[in-house]
Amino acid sequence: MQGGAIPVASLGFFESRVAGCSFSTNPALFYHHLHPILPPSRIFPVLVRPRSTRFQSARVQFSVGEYGHSWPGEPAMEEAREAIMEILREYGASEDDTARIASNSPQYLDMIVGNVLELDEHSLWSSWGPDAEEGGEDIASRTFREKVRCMAKSKRDGGLLPFLESIGVRNSSAMLIARYLVSEKLPDLIDKVKFVKEMLSSSSENISVVGKNARRMMMHLSIFADDDIQETLAFFEKMESRNGGLSMLDQGDTYFAHLIESFPKLLLLSIENHLKPLADFLLLVGVPMASIRSVLLLYPPIIFYDIENDIKSRLDVLKKVRKASVDVAIRSWPHILGCSTHRMNSIVVQFGQLGVYARRLVPVITSSPQLLLRRPDEFLQVVSFLKLFGFDDITIGRILCRCPEIFAANVDDTLQRKVNILTDFGISRKFLPRVIRKYPELLLLDVNTSLLPRMRYLMDIGLSKEEVSSMVSRFSPLLGYSIEAVFKPKLEFLQTIMQKPLKEIVEYPRYFSYSLDKKIKPRFWVLKSRNIACSLKDMLGKNNEEFAEEYMGIGRLLVPPAPVPPEVDQ
Repeated sequence: MQGGAIPVASLGFFESRVAGCSFSTNPALFYHHLHPILPPSRIFPVLVRPRSTRFQSARVQFSVGEYGHSWPGEPAMEEAREAIMEILREYGASEDDTARIASNSPQYLDMIVGNVLELDEHSLWSSWGPDAEEGGEDIASRTFREKVRCMAKSKRDGGLLPFLESIGVRNSSAMLIARYLVSEKLPDLIDKVKFVKEMLSSSSENISVVGKNARRMMMHLSIFADDDIQETLAFFEKMESRNGGLSMLDQGDTYFAHLIESFPKLLLLSIENHLKPLADFLLLVGVPMASIRSVLLLYPPIIFYDIENDIKSRLDVLKKVRKASVDVAIRSWPHILGCSTHRMNSIVVQFGQLGVYARRLVPVITSSPQLLLRRPDEFLQVVSFLKLFGFDDITIGRILCRCPEIFAANVDDTLQRKVNILTDFGISRKFLPRVIRKYPELLLLDVNTSLLPRMRYLMDIGLSKEEVSSMVSRFSPLLGYSIEAVFKPKLEFLQTIMQKPLKEIVEYPRYFSYSLDKKIKPRFWVLKSRNIACSLKDMLGKNNEEFAEEYMGIGRLLVPPAPVPPEVDQ
């Protein structure tokens, strides 16, 4: 069946009547119920064909168009557009809104004009008459503009279809969404769209953040996928499949039509009774106006939540945590406000059993609010994994405070995989507890861009696998340093200026933890000026007072060197 056309024989099954006209005797009328967008000639290619290539209707010139029947020129289309604008004004739209909607709904205009042309060309007006007061014979003699008006009015969409198209909603979705909005007035919908767009307005502070976080949630969100989470992820997946992907969330309001298609009931919410109170409440709990966009786009279902019954009850669970930390958590992981209060309570209890409560809970929630969304059994899997290395609850609690992201990771795919790589490289299992305790962030390093390249680099400069394993076993933060920013410049200074052999860093790998400009160079030049030779450990391992007293004969250095914390992959 070419072009999706309906076989002529199948039309015999349709005996329903519209305005006294049987579908079986006038199949073109079935078009209005079967598909309001495509012209009848696309649905009935056999029965509906143009009889001429040029004709006149109400003194308006038409020529053959892309659909196989005569199509009006621009003057006639402008008349049709003005007819649509007239109807939109009757529905209550302002002059500005009327002009904007009419100029941004070309498919709706084509649909109405196509309907009129088909009835004109096949002389079907007498059988049309969807409204009793609109006599078919009378309409046939009217002007083209009046016919367009009658046809548009007959759709009984209240201006919703052209309005939805004007904000970017696809026509296939608009027909379904219009069912939700049948009781809504056009001016009210226009105001709601303007208000929601204002709530979601862009700010320079959030550029490229929303899309990045949405993509991260799609990849790493590990919580029970209830209906709200499922709808959120479906929204992200739909966005990602379109041209521009999730980056559209950071580009003006190009995402807005997709948001409405995924959450059409948003347009049923009252501005005064729901949307404004929601915005005010988010500001009250510490979400800056510039960040409301992030919260609502990363978790659209929150827009429908009842403030008293849904949101406040969840915030009550977090009263143990400092308000500023909760504010940060909500901005980065708004799903917290949709999480079960029982589940959040359960996770907070688990934190407490590890000695993490009160003030110690603050950095955990601030750094990794997604932990509040974890199922207790998933959290306990990580705890059990760490206990395999002999860690007690207090030590695990310290790891939680230092690197909470570990407890949001998958045990098999992330944590155990890193351990396997270390043991396969040659690090003895008896040293793994020390390696993890000293630098738990190691378990989160990217294997292909950080962990393996850094171990290979140390071997490429002339160290054996056994030497690298020994260095990591004694100082595991070594694998957190950047090759370009840390390894290369410090090795160059070690070998070229200090003229020390590589065995020195094997004996003292902590050398890479010190600042080159603030500690290594100043101390080296002090020793060189006094012709003092010493090991890296003696040169760098002493505190400022000890170094000054031993090598400079004074109690303290005028400019105390400061160590630089190691770089950690996020």
